[in-house]
Amino acid sequence: MPKDSGAQIPMTAFGFQALKAELAELRARRPALVEEVSAARSQGDLSENFAYHDARQHLGMLDGRVQTIEATLARVQVIEETGAKDVARIGSTVVVRDEFGESTYQIVGPSEGNMARGLMSTASPLGSALLDHRAGDTVTFKTPGGERKATIVSIT
Repeated sequence: MPKDSGAQIPMTAFGFQALKAELAELRARRPALVEEVSAARSQGDLSENFAYHDARQHLGMLDGRVQTIEATLARVQVIEETGAKDVARIGSTVVVRDEFGESTYQIVGPSEGNMARGLMSTASPLGSALLDHRAGDTVTFKTPGGERKATIVSIT
């Protein structure tokens, strides 16, 4: 998440909908957790009541995640896909070639990255380097292992 807590957060429409769905699911789970805390509290001495402390911890984590999502959603700027496919931007699917071979990524906003799903965050070194470049361009980016290069094969 950006350091400036008031800054807009660019995000794909898919990422925005996924966050809204997660928020709805968390809100639906909350009443059961509140009931779990209440039931555990009624079991007696709270100082040695593991079920109570465990339920409170889960409720606290859920409430924290809800607050984080609400704060994020309040600052989201949904990036609409444009018809232009010649320049890499948020929402573009980009095929890149580097010394390890070819890889395909969808460029997403800074809080959406998930490399296991092929979602390249603009906050990552490669994601940031790809922005505003065209197929055929070679970009340079820094990694903990040193500077690397990748060539954009295609953009869709």
